[in-house]
Amino acid sequence: MYPNTSLHIDGAWTAGSTGFDEAVLNPATAAEIGRVAHATTADLDRALEAADRAFKTWRKVPAYDRSKLMRKAAGLLRDRADSIARIMTLEQGKPLAEAKAETMAAADIIEWFAEEARRAYGRIVPPRFAGTQQLVTREPVGPVAAFTP
Repeated sequence: MYPNTSLHIDGAWTAGSTGFDEAVLNPATAAEIGRVAHATTADLDRALEAADRAFKTWRKVPAYDRSKLMRKAAGLLRDRADSIARIMTLEQGKPLAEAKAETMAAADIIEWFAEEARRAYGRIVPPRFAGTQQLVTREPVGPVAAFTP
């Protein structure tokens, strides 16, 4: 019921480069319910290189299409909320109803940002000199490292 967790690097699930993993324990019973892979510095470097390569394509995707993809992700999260909530309860001891509410809230947040992506407007800056126009446009700037437990 609990998924063993691998690293997702360059579009594929994989063990860490050392193969080291750690038990995930149910806090209510202390029983092992799964394993989680550990990433090394080399694994993080591989992930960064893959993200940098992917970004070169992703930055050219129109904001409207990025928004559609994020809305689809929010929908998948909602569709899988019951399963995700059960996993959260197993690994954290969180009440099931709270875990499901947290999952649904995460989907709402993704959807909110999806709508914001559609409004990636620029702005006109008042110029200091007559006959000139200054325009600010927003562009993706690159990969971001985000670490979660």
